[in-house]
Amino acid sequence: MSDEVKQRKIEHVNVALNNDVTAAQPASWADVRLIHRALPEVDLDEIDTAVDFLGHRLQHPIFVSSLTGGHPDVAIINERLATVAQQYGLAMGVGSQRAALVNPALAATYSIVREKAPTAFIIANAGAPQLIEQKRHAAFTAADVRRAVDMVRADALALHLNYLQEAAQPEGDRRAKGCLAAFAQVAAEVGVPVIAKETGAGISFEQARDFQRAGASAIDVGGAGGSSMAAMESVRAQGRGDTHTAGIGLLFRDWGIPTPIAVVEATQGAPGLPIISTGGVRSGLDAARALALGATLVGMGFPFLKAASEGMDALHEFLARFIAELKVAMQLTGAATISDLQRAPVVTGGATRDWLDMRGFGDTLRGMARRQM
Repeated sequence: MSDEVKQRKIEHVNVALNNDVTAAQPASWADVRLIHRALPEVDLDEIDTAVDFLGHRLQHPIFVSSLTGGHPDVAIINERLATVAQQYGLAMGVGSQRAALVNPALAATYSIVREKAPTAFIIANAGAPQLIEQKRHAAFTAADVRRAVDMVRADALALHLNYLQEAAQPEGDRRAKGCLAAFAQVAAEVGVPVIAKETGAGISFEQARDFQRAGASAIDVGGAGGSSMAAMESVRAQGRGDTHTAGIGLLFRDWGIPTPIAVVEATQGAPGLPIISTGGVRSGLDAARALALGATLVGMGFPFLKAASEGMDALHEFLARFIAELKVAMQLTGAATISDLQRAPVVTGGATRDWLDMRGFGDTLRGMARRQM
């Protein structure tokens, strides 16, 4: 099991970097329009992108989404990402720590993050399916999950809700009954805030409500429209000659709730909880749209992975461009701060509006379109 998990970690990185694993459906950010202010009365150089998240002040509303760890060859990626998280004042998550929980020799591939980012907001990672007994392994206990938190001296813990990925994974864990109760137990016992984090299929109103009741401190919607974990696992399954599982991955490549919709559903289902908008965010304009819809942070996975694989210069160039794009969007909506942007009027159209209308969020949409700063 230890070698299997370790090998899977390096395969995930290689597949993501060398194959097209984007979701078949777009994230639909173009359906979200911000209202232009011809005279914004905001100086671009004075825009403040700082934001509060779970009791910490971040310099920018950006989350380096939980990516990797668990194999010596990917430690350099975590090292580079942690370095920029520290320099830019970002939140950062590590990849699933299952590999190090079953093989402590791999812990350094994760703990390097805290070494390079001593004051950044670091988020540990455990998979929700592994909180219950599976056919091939026993359940992780709250004590096991606490070891993951201690490994990176984390400020919070993300419990990954990756059942779509598990269904498309040759060695996936398919049991789900009792997982919500296990989630609640960990949230009550682990000692740090717990984030419910989807990994590409989105969070609905009903599930957001469930997670809030189960003790989640924040929700990462992980919506459809970015990288597809089903597509990634399909590639891995094909490489093993497992055409049955590969076919499932291909069929469900476009499964899920697009990210902008998931942001609205989650904010309505779990009022008061911070929402992280991950899934298909590719520009500062996308980020501005997500924040205006109600998100507290925007998360990105593949853009950070790609830049980190190229080196520190690429990471700095990507972040500088992204932040500049966000600030331009803020100025053009008259928003001097992130809280201003979160009150900016928003108009939705296309399939996004149709979905939200059908789900009974028409009054919410009209309120977004009318609200004033």
